[in-house]
Amino acid sequence: MGFFNSFDISGYGLSAERFRINIISENIANANTTRTPEGGPYRRKEVIFKAVPFEDQLNQEIDKTADFHQYENPLDESGEDNAVAKPPIETVVVDKVVRDDSKPILKYDPSNPDANAQGYVAYPNINPVIEMSDLLEATRAYQANVAAFQSAKSMANNAISILQS
Repeated sequence: MGFFNSFDISGYGLSAERFRINIISENIANANTTRTPEGGPYRRKEVIFKAVPFEDQLNQEIDKTADFHQYENPLDESGEDNAVAKPPIETVVVDKVVRDDSKPILKYDPSNPDANAQGYVAYPNINPVIEMSDLLEATRAYQANVAAFQSAKSMANNAISILQS
């Protein structure tokens, strides 16, 4: 594992958690939306993460953005028994965003223009308490990635100071 990989891994974690925070914010903002372009009330969304081997993700980015050589893990060299020492270094990416298709919450409000013939309005199935706890969890994960990034940065600065003296 290269030294700068920790910066990249933390960066992927920050991006994934930021995306999750955006989706949670969208859910909270649309908690009372009764009309969407698809018809019916807004549907809650949830982010699904996927762990991917860091080498694969890094090499895909290198292929797309630069003309560098592919990254090869120096620990992958086989030994006498052809066993490969391959530590499972994985990063996180957003796999997909799923929509919650559970039943909407029906509230009696015959004066609402979106009310049905019986006077009920379909509201999104969003629980603000669940959204806030998800937001808190995503914020804590984001902060943990920032702390990991800061630690790697501090170690890099210390290494540079040692080399300068």
